[in-house]
Amino acid sequence: MEELNKKVVGLTLGITSAIVYLICAVWYAIAPKSLIGYGNYLFHGIDLSSITSKTITFSSAIIGLILIFISGYLIGILFAGLFNYFNKKY
Repeated sequence: MEELNKKVVGLTLGITSAIVYLICAVWYAIAPKSLIGYGNYLFHGIDLSSITSKTITFSSAIIGLILIFISGYLIGILFAGLFNYFNKKY
C-alpha cells in the first residue's frame, strides 16, 4: 500500500474541520437552541445550555476557525505519519 502524503492529509483534515466549524457557527447564529439540543444528544445528555456563550463575536469565530484548521492540519499530519509507520511494520 502506498504511503500517505502528510501535507495532503493535513490539509484535507484542516479544511474539513474548518467547514464543519463554519456550519456549526452558522447553525448557532440561526437556531442556537436546536444546535444545543443536538449537542446534548452527542454528549450523552449533558446539558450544554448551562455552559454555552450567549454571544459569539465575529473575531472569536475567526480565531476559532483558524485554530480548528491548524488543529486539524496537525492531527492529519500525525495521523498520516502514524499510518505510514504502522503500514511499513505490518
